[in-house]
Amino acid sequence: MGERPASAQPENNVYTILLMIASLLVVGATVYLAVRCQQLFGTWNPF
Repeated sequence: MGERPASAQPENNVYTILLMIASLLVVGATVYLAVRCQQLFGTWNPF
């Protein structure tokens, strides 16, 4: 079996870009909440 032609490689579409943006926002919000909990409660996890 040979290699796939260049046109057969998957390309990024709009949904892939939206998924990447949403993932970055979730990670950013998690980091923000962890820092905020540290400031307010003195620990990373107030529970």
